[in-house]
Amino acid sequence: MKKLLALACSAAVLAAVAGCGSGDGTSPGSTPSATQSSSSASSPAAPATTASPAAAPSETPAIAEGFPEALLPLYAGSEATASSFAEDSELLTASLTATSTAAPEEIISFYVAHFEAKGFTALEGESVDSTPTKDLARTTGEETETVNVSVVTRDGESVYTVGANVLPATAE
Repeated sequence: MKKLLALACSAAVLAAVAGCGSGDGTSPGSTPSATQSSSSASSPAAPATTASPAAAPSETPAIAEGFPEALLPLYAGSEATASSFAEDSELLTASLTATSTAAPEEIISFYVAHFEAKGFTALEGESVDSTPTKDLARTTGEETETVNVSVVTRDGESVYTVGANVLPATAE
């Protein structure tokens, strides 16, 4: 199960970064009722949200209704471009893609601190080839939960994706 969680997280993040999907707002292998996704290509700039578990639900069109914002908060000053999540009794998988003028290191540092406060441990490695990325893991009982943060820079702007695979009971 640990390898499955890690593989699922990596695949979800890579698909989100690469822009893969079925074109209908769902990820491959999911049903529209299990996964919700949104894009803000035609929406106005969105207000930033904070990493507070008590934060009000987002009014950002790119944040899907019911998205676990306490688990995957939007980095301050960012504009969400897409989000998705699916949950069943065994696994909650969520991803958030956004743009920011902040440096990749600042974005990754924010998410590392956020997830370390939730009991995750940052794993070795700071990049894949030239792409800044960070993996984190948390062991809960016999299960391992995973998070990945990846940032690419395009036209002076950071485009980042944060993906998580966690147990529904721990998706605070």
